[in-house]
Amino acid sequence: WIKEVTNKLDRKRSQILFSEHAAKDKNLSREDVDNVIKTIQQGKIDEANSDHEKERICFKNYSHEKTKTYFVITEYYQDFIKIITVIKKKGKY
Repeated sequence: WIKEVTNKLDRKRSQILFSEHAAKDKNLSREDVDNVIKTIQQGKIDEANSDHEKERICFKNYSHEKTKTYFVITEYYQDFIKIITVIKKKGKY
């Protein structure tokens, strides 16, 4: 099911939008925002944290500079990818 959803849009070229929760409640710095977008464009798909019922896909990416792993939960729409929430963890997961 993940392949079906991700084939709808090219994640490297699609417009990426932040939900109100991700934009306001997560206190992301400009550098965090850049890392979140990079996570969606280049990160690995985390099947264990993806939700089939809601069709939410989780991407993860480790940032060597910040020594943090970014988990980004997204929803795919017809014209864009929407970031539902962002989870930052210290170290590599």
